[in-house]
Amino acid sequence: MDNSLAKELKDAGFPQNGSCDMHSDINDSTLVERFVHPTLSELIDACPKQMGSATCVLGSANQSQAWVACYFDFRTNRGAELNETEQTPDEAVARLWLALHRSGRQQL
Repeated sequence: MDNSLAKELKDAGFPQNGSCDMHSDINDSTLVERFVHPTLSELIDACPKQMGSATCVLGSANQSQAWVACYFDFRTNRGAELNETEQTPDEAVARLWLALHRSGRQQL
């Protein structure tokens, strides 16, 4: 996960309880901002396991060239509107958490 995604998580209210990486703003070398790079387990734990009848799913796609984090209803064989694709599993789940946060569907 790059620093910009970790900062997006922090700015959106993701818990900052883990080990911190330091990031210096390039426009002002005196400003130092601290934020965590959450583990995949921490990101998964932060997302609800169910949303209605849909289950949180993480899987590889495009012959393992991409990762998808989404909510999928196995009863109807349909995906929910929240579907995030990234190059790594932690980035995909981070984007899913951000989408949940923006949509107001996650209790923070």
